[in-house]
Amino acid sequence: MSLVKKAKRLNIPVASPALKEDLERERIDQIVECFPHTLPKDLPDILQKSKWSKPAKEVETWETWWEIHEKILKSLKKQTKHIRAWWEFCEIPCPGEEEILNSLKRLVSGVLSHPITIGMAVVNYTPKRKKNYPKSVHLVGTDRPEATMIYAGFYHEILAANPLHPIKLTLVSPDDANQQLSKDCSPDSPMLINPKCKLTAWYGLYHDFWEKYITAQIVEQPDLVVGIHPGLHADGIYEFWEPTLELLLDMNIKTVFTVLSKEEYVQTLEKLDGLFCKYIYKGLNPFGSKHVKQTHHDAKIMWSSNQYMVVFKGRTIDLKTLTLIEDPVEDDLDKAEKEFEKLLEANGE
Repeated sequence: MSLVKKAKRLNIPVASPALKEDLERERIDQIVECFPHTLPKDLPDILQKSKWSKPAKEVETWETWWEIHEKILKSLKKQTKHIRAWWEFCEIPCPGEEEILNSLKRLVSGVLSHPITIGMAVVNYTPKRKKNYPKSVHLVGTDRPEATMIYAGFYHEILAANPLHPIKLTLVSPDDANQQLSKDCSPDSPMLINPKCKLTAWYGLYHDFWEKYITAQIVEQPDLVVGIHPGLHADGIYEFWEPTLELLLDMNIKTVFTVLSKEEYVQTLEKLDGLFCKYIYKGLNPFGSKHVKQTHHDAKIMWSSNQYMVVFKGRTIDLKTLTLIEDPVEDDLDKAEKEFEKLLEANGE
């Protein structure tokens, strides 16, 4: 078990208390991952058959999410006892069943961070719609994790967070992981993968997709664009994203990007600041993965999926006139929202 030996060496000369805690948890997680059937085989099936017992607006943290997923927790507790028995074959002292269970919960969060982050972004950042009116979400720059989310059935958590609305999910990326999906469910022949979810995929860059399908009015404009770990901070990557970013800002499309670490978050904001992005939210993502890992390039930097989130729509400056774009008065926004809610109630929605 090579990871066990590697885990024992997980240490750095100078570390803050928080970093030491992260490293200790990573050591436990690496060992737990070595055991067979770490995660429940029926996890996708449990998710598919489960409904959230609370409205998504009340599910604000992982702790609340676990409260409404007792079946998954029950399965993890059963697996904890098996791992506790297998641990006797390790050279490292067992941390106890409670720590093993916490490790399993962290691993589950790593698997489900993508769909829950997307689902909650739909809840919090898309316009209000009548019941059963679909919402359109475009996932840009998708990679293997997003494709796995579809194939494994974990996308059900997107639907569970939005039970009143069908979801039109479109994946757009030049990544090889998206190529097969683009053949199976192109924009010309979308696939109904669930009674409440229609899937489309396109192999290529998003600004090219927009010109070919949205400008041509074959596909409607999205309610939300989501980019999971776009890598804007990385050398040679931003140039590929720049035409898409300019498009999203010019078209005033609400966009959500997630990043892996604080360092990447700061560098991403520097890129977006240069485009005069108008931020709706920027900061920690409450549904970032709890499965934290150490980076290879710097022993003091830890990362996890979707750790930080940036939400923006349009620009703060009109590039044609170089004047500031004023935001609507908050009171006017509240009044408009209340009027819209009254309209929905009057229509029996």
